Amino acid sequence: MLELLVGFATALRASGISCSQSELIDASQILGEIDFLDRDELRDSLRSAMVKDPLHIEAFDRLFDVFFSLRSFDSAGSDDDTEGGKEGDYQNDVDLTDLLAKALLQNDREKLSRYVRQAVSRFGGIEKGRAVSGLYYAYRTLRQIDLDRLLLLLEADLDLESGSDFDRKLHKLDAKRLIDSLKAQVTKEVTELLVEDRGPVAVAKTLAVTLPEDIEIVRASREELARMQRTVEPLARKLAARLAQKHRSQNRGQVDMRKTMRASLSYGGTPVELVTKPPRPHKPEIFLIADVSGSVASFSRFTMQLVFAMSSQFSKVRSFAFIDEVDEVTSYFNSAKDINEAMRLVNTKAKVVWLDGHSDYGRCLESFWERYHSDLTRRSSVIICGDARNNYHSAKAEVLKLVKGASKHLFWLNPEPHAYWNSGDSVISSYAEYCDGVYEVRSLRHLERFITEAI
Repeated sequence: MLELLVGFATALRASGISCSQSELIDASQILGEIDFLDRDELRDSLRSAMVKDPLHIEAFDRLFDVFFSLRSFDSAGSDDDTEGGKEGDYQNDVDLTDLLAKALLQNDREKLSRYVRQAVSRFGGIEKGRAVSGLYYAYRTLRQIDLDRLLLLLEADLDLESGSDFDRKLHKLDAKRLIDSLKAQVTKEVTELLVEDRGPVAVAKTLAVTLPEDIEIVRASREELARMQRTVEPLARKLAARLAQKHRSQNRGQVDMRKTMRASLSYGGTPVELVTKPPRPHKPEIFLIADVSGSVASFSRFTMQLVFAMSSQFSKVRSFAFIDEVDEVTSYFNSAKDINEAMRLVNTKAKVVWLDGHSDYGRCLESFWERYHSDLTRRSSVIICGDARNNYHSAKAEVLKLVKGASKHLFWLNPEPHAYWNSGDSVISSYAEYCDGVYEVRSLRHLERFITEAI
């Protein structure tokens, strides 16, 4: 069991979840205090010892299911179930789909588990010893189950034709939830079979568990973007506290000679204790200029949201959006109730299109300088978010030299992999010459690193 726990901790670290030696020791001691044959109790206990961030629980649970497979705890996994269940449960694929629908509607976990095992055994085609991801076998199984027909069966039983529009929408959501639970059950069954064949360490390496803060923003799916959305507010609070501590340590105040000499009278005139003046808060002004064109819109959205969520750590935050024209959008973020409403206002009201709606960095930088250069001060930090793909327009990089001269710092955040920089219509090297730093920021973790190191 201890060897299994060490392998589990190694897999957690490989996925990005921090798990120290002391936490591993705590987890091993827990095993002696609980009934580790109780899988739910074991999960909760290990989670309390090994997970510090609630946003990492989903990744923890996926790896837990690999290393502490249900078959290891449930003696009900008899030979009959493993080989496909009772004979005569179904005669063909249509019958199996009907049985799955009935088990889902009745919330009969025992029957659902048996039918899922039958489906995986019949359709999965798992080949022992072959290094293939479990997603492949799960996909093969679900494709043969005929999810479209299953959804129709569920909707028919939920009686979508009756009731109000609101009731029908709720029933549709219920049907989709049942389908999602079936998909999860199939994936879990396939994973457990692969663990039996290859062992948990080999299977964990094929899972590709990605934490929300490590998802590549511009390539994220809708589900992944939703996971990341839940990460932003906790991350903003953590970064705000970190920046506050950083500012306090950097601004301890100058020595107050008058008070220091007065205090020295207690020591015969020797200045044993230095008395400092109250520190003057050092809070930079942030000018955030973001490309909101389709290719990098999601990246700009998360950057804007994170910076505004941390606005208490800055003396001022002003936001500007552009495609081939630039417009200030600060008021939309200040008045909106959430990021979705703010971005809707940006997309519908901001004047970010001038000609053809294709990114024109040169024109937008020139327009920004002409309209807002008088607002820049030596306390201003200008952050530009975009991939610097200029659609072969003039880069007008000399404008950045003016922006740099009028502000304290100028940073560029590029969501593209570094290997793609300066390829095609990318002009990032022309702009990099005048920036204090150009950062590859493809995930929330990269964004976190930039904020803590540069600002």
